[in-house]
Amino acid sequence: MVKSNRTFPIVCIGGSAGGFVAYEQILLNLAFDTGMTFIIVAHRADDSADCLSYLLKRRTRMDVVDAQDGTLLLPNRVILSAPHRAITTDGNCVQLAPRALLPGWPILISGFLQSMVTTCASRSIVVIVSGMGYDGSNALGAIKRVGGVTFAQAGAEYDSMPNAAMATGHVDSMLAANEIGKRLTTIAKGRASSAKC
Repeated sequence: MVKSNRTFPIVCIGGSAGGFVAYEQILLNLAFDTGMTFIIVAHRADDSADCLSYLLKRRTRMDVVDAQDGTLLLPNRVILSAPHRAITTDGNCVQLAPRALLPGWPILISGFLQSMVTTCASRSIVVIVSGMGYDGSNALGAIKRVGGVTFAQAGAEYDSMPNAAMATGHVDSMLAANEIGKRLTTIAKGRASSAKC
């Protein structure tokens, strides 16, 4: 099996309602050569599949792909989660499975983050953006315990998810989406400088 290099950061951007503007602003303010993989894990309707990919490809020079079972995590790649599919990672690629029909709010983002805890550890960077509910919040403490970095979006169109994340006490910074893009670029530059020492 082809394997990716397991040293670069893995960034999960979790969002729901109102998330597109956040994804757009993060990508527009992000260097295209950070060396990071970005997985956008979003609550998506079936009819958003082609539209989201098309629009985000116009916002970045990075490779933007729709997740398939086995899609590799590669530097400077943006992977979009599939509608109505659970997504996890083994640190090398993503896995898709039918999403269980559970009562209550979806836990799509939390499920992906839990897989990051065991397979990506300190390479994990999490960004919770616009959305209703609290998906993602339940896993932030575990991300921090393995040395990951966490952000929440300030000024989100729907602020329930970012506020729920902040309420956990496990968010490093709450920033506007454009500032998150800039901060991620700074983190990437810092890692590159450290690697040269």
